[in-house]
Amino acid sequence: MVSLQSLIGPHRLDALGAWTVTGVLVGGVGRFAAGGEFDWAVLTALLVAIAVGVPFATRDLETTVPAELLGLVAVPVLVRVFGGFPQVTPFLVIAGVALLLAVVLDACTSLTMTPRFATVFVVVVTMAVAGVWAVGIYAADTLLGTAFLDGQTELMWDLVTAAAAGIVAGVVFELYFEQSDRIARLRVSKPDSSAGDHSGASIPGDGQHHRLAVRALQAVLGAIAVFALVRGNATLFVNSGGPLAITFLPALFRRQYDYAMDTGLVLWITVASTLHAAGAFELYEAFGWYDSLTHAVSASLIAGVGYAVARAVERHSRAVDFNREFRATFVVLFVLAVGVGWEILEFASGGLASVVGGEAVLAQYGTGDIVNDLVFNTVGAFIVAGWSTAHFEGIAARLTGRVGSLAGRD
Repeated sequence: MVSLQSLIGPHRLDALGAWTVTGVLVGGVGRFAAGGEFDWAVLTALLVAIAVGVPFATRDLETTVPAELLGLVAVPVLVRVFGGFPQVTPFLVIAGVALLLAVVLDACTSLTMTPRFATVFVVVVTMAVAGVWAVGIYAADTLLGTAFLDGQTELMWDLVTAAAAGIVAGVVFELYFEQSDRIARLRVSKPDSSAGDHSGASIPGDGQHHRLAVRALQAVLGAIAVFALVRGNATLFVNSGGPLAITFLPALFRRQYDYAMDTGLVLWITVASTLHAAGAFELYEAFGWYDSLTHAVSASLIAGVGYAVARAVERHSRAVDFNREFRATFVVLFVLAVGVGWEILEFASGGLASVVGGEAVLAQYGTGDIVNDLVFNTVGAFIVAGWSTAHFEGIAARLTGRVGSLAGRD
């Protein structure tokens, strides 16, 4: 197995370097606080807390995270402190915090993850934090009268920057893991954890009722798609034809992979698809609550996908082992990250429409709409994380042999 735990150990010379970098970071906290850059001060303080947390937890001042890794994640802080590139984004520091957290969790708790999954975790956390940050500053501006945001465009470019920072950091960390000779490769056995957590509420009704409801909703989607074709409304056709195609995916899985998806889950997918298509049929504009409902339901499916991916990675690799709390946390982070990615797609769609002309296929309706989407995405994520993960165990089992690129080497 490929172990992150081997990155932390008692090395006197390495510890000296790590403590030196930590001292520099402490100085950076003071510099940022004195200059009124409190966001940078808080993020740098998080790096310091993780760096000193390891030796204090192990009661050994020579047991630290690798000096070169701590130095790598400290680069954005140093660049900002010395003014080499004032435009450097704090989301690079968030990515560093996420990586150090992954290493510490692997070394100091029952959780284990491969370097490849750690880099995925870094990207997901960075984008998720960007979503939380967007909601937080919007709430502050609305409730407290602050002026952190200067409109929708600024917010969206911040989210784009966060996504880019997460991806760049993920690539850099992946290269570090590939080159580091401190990554241990040990053959170990892993107990079978395929049973998972099968708690969760079921959708009311039996299989026959579910199938009838699915067919009725598919008819509704088909009618909207036909109406869009007759009216020549390309945007409505994309937003109804696409969801209609999604509702046939369970049948495709059954035919191609001999996997009969739970009928309640099929109905869940179809309801989410129908809500989105109907929303594009001017319901979003007519009813303010409708967009919130649609995002919560759709996000619940995305949460299920995130859970299935994490469980599949866990099943696939002997070097990965999560507990229930981490799975639930990852589900919420995954949904927030995907929500940020979706908002970026909508932003890009609007930008493309303004360049080539015509109506944007995916529309945004202002800063409040973006924040509202992120909030109700999170609501859907919490519902799945808390009560409905059992519906996605079957999908996780089917994905187990297909997630090698996410798990990395054993």
